[in-house]
Amino acid sequence: MLYSRWLETLGNHRDRIAVIDGADTWTFGDLADRLEKMTRAHEPVLASGGVPEVAVAVLRGWRDSQPVLPLEKDAAEPELPAAMPAGTAHLKLTPGIAGKPRAVFFTAEQIAADGDRLVAAMGLSHAVPNLAAVSVTHSYGFSSIMLPLLLHGVPVHAVEVPFPRVVAEAFAAHDRLVVPAVPSIWRAWHRSGILVGAPIALAVSAGAPLSLELETAVFGSCGLKLHNFYGASECGGISFDATSVPRACASDLGSPLDGVTVNVHESGRFLVASSAVASGYTETRDGEILGEGCFLTQDYGSISEGRLALGSSGAESINVAGRKIGPAKVEAVLMATGLVLRARVFGVPAQDPERVEEITALVELKGGSLEELRQAVLAKLAGWECPRHWVSDAEEPLWKMSRAELKARFGR
Repeated sequence: MLYSRWLETLGNHRDRIAVIDGADTWTFGDLADRLEKMTRAHEPVLASGGVPEVAVAVLRGWRDSQPVLPLEKDAAEPELPAAMPAGTAHLKLTPGIAGKPRAVFFTAEQIAADGDRLVAAMGLSHAVPNLAAVSVTHSYGFSSIMLPLLLHGVPVHAVEVPFPRVVAEAFAAHDRLVVPAVPSIWRAWHRSGILVGAPIALAVSAGAPLSLELETAVFGSCGLKLHNFYGASECGGISFDATSVPRACASDLGSPLDGVTVNVHESGRFLVASSAVASGYTETRDGEILGEGCFLTQDYGSISEGRLALGSSGAESINVAGRKIGPAKVEAVLMATGLVLRARVFGVPAQDPERVEEITALVELKGGSLEELRQAVLAKLAGWECPRHWVSDAEEPLWKMSRAELKARFGR
């Protein structure tokens, strides 16, 4: 189903530019030619690298009826589930228990439904390229950039790093662009001044809460409206703020996308129903709902006049500028160094609201120094995954606190 959709895209756009990646330009035909040279896959396909490499890897999985797992460049190869639900075409990894990520399973129809829904909601077309300033291997980037490319022929201008100078050069190459990004990136671009006069047809912000301060500052300086987009790995897009002026309340998540139904569950969390909801997890915890078209989020909120309002999040994962990590993963790495007797990891609010949270580690050292521990952790984790704050020689009562209590205690 997904591969047949790609063949339609190829037939309609073969000679059009599909991807601009640095000095290289790829047409849709070039992607097809590269795919023809790929051997047949007989196991799940890991899609990593730059935008062209990820695109071809995804197409290989679709062509050969193998599940696709988008994976961050240079990330360690994960241990994949030995058995998957029938019809699994796509995998995502979310923070799991005891530091081990767990998989989320999607059928071809569920993945396509998410991509089609975002294209319709945001008015994407082959006439206006997407700027790939966020990773296309993350759920947000895959749905917003990769699926529109392969299923609808929406071209992509990829930037290796979202630095203002690099992005300004991309702006100069186009009359109009759609730009999906996260709040921390929008803040950096705003501070640099490159948004003034930028050819942005649609500006989308997701992955972390968008502050009113940033939204109003950008609108005031250049008239650019940042459209708040809310979604989850398990179900794709949920709601979108399609208004033309800044919101009046920071908790406003916009209105549910067409085809998405949202209710407030008895737990106080959002219960989402749509054709894009995943089939299920590798393992399901008590109280979780995922499958048969329904997903119970970790976010508490309310609904008024058709718009969603975020109250708070019950998720244990730590949100670092739109990227999420399970504290258990960091704790496992800390313990594996052999330098600590025990460790607790939690998030605390960042001073910069667009960064959302910063990772804090409570540790009891066996010996040595915190600096030795830092270096050992840096060798095993990506820079953004490493604790920014450290607490050692803590009194015993702290060790009895929950992560939520530790967050409240050290997040002042």
